[in-house]
Amino acid sequence: MATKYSQVLQDKQARPNRLVPTQHDGGRLRVATATIEIAASDNDGDVLAMVHLPSNASVKSIRISADAITGGTSFDVGLYDTLSNGGAAVDVDAYASAVTLASGADDLEVAFEARDIAAINTLVWQDAGLSSDPSKEMAIALTGNTIGTVAGTVTLAVYYTDGAS
Repeated sequence: MATKYSQVLQDKQARPNRLVPTQHDGGRLRVATATIEIAASDNDGDVLAMVHLPSNASVKSIRISADAITGGTSFDVGLYDTLSNGGAAVDVDAYASAVTLASGADDLEVAFEARDIAAINTLVWQDAGLSSDPSKEMAIALTGNTIGTVAGTVTLAVYYTDGAS
């Protein structure tokens, strides 16, 4: 019977020891949460900017809870520049695409709907498809592709580690 070791354990057991980045092991788990009200008058294409994370954060989980928003059948979860950095879309569906909230959501995990599970230790700037760390905050937002015509509450909780070493 063989025993396989993750790269983290291989690095920790190596002689001499290899540095293990904090997004892999020993990092502080942080959480950013936000709630927003969708109005019946909101339009398809509206952006619901929820939280800011440092570009060197590593997203571990993104959870959505929401009222049933009838007709709200397609929301992307992705990355934007913050408003102070221009608010431009960076990768609108970096984490999830076409998530439905039509029947509501109760702690729905979306961090790996569009991103591979092997990307659990990538940094936000890598999730955004950038070639280097811009060393700035980035916004995680929902983009309402088909936002519906019913008002409702949406809450987002993002669990992450920051300050990769």
